[in-house]
Amino acid sequence: MKLNPDQLEKLALHSAFGLHLVAKWMATRTDVPTDIRDRLATHLEAIDGILVKNGHDWIAPEIEATESALHS
Repeated sequence: MKLNPDQLEKLALHSAFGLHLVAKWMATRTDVPTDIRDRLATHLEAIDGILVKNGHDWIAPEIEATESALHS
């Protein structure tokens, strides 16, 4: 399957937001191992950086809050 740039960007954004929702849910759970929480927070940090760099900074505060929750 070959996607045009617009479709590829939409797919990436929806995937990033979907992962964020899963991470947000996982941050509320006490049965998620610390190493998984830390790795997920690292991936969210990278996604946050890419989104901000590409003009999607409106979601940054929410993603950063989820990163903090994963570390607590």
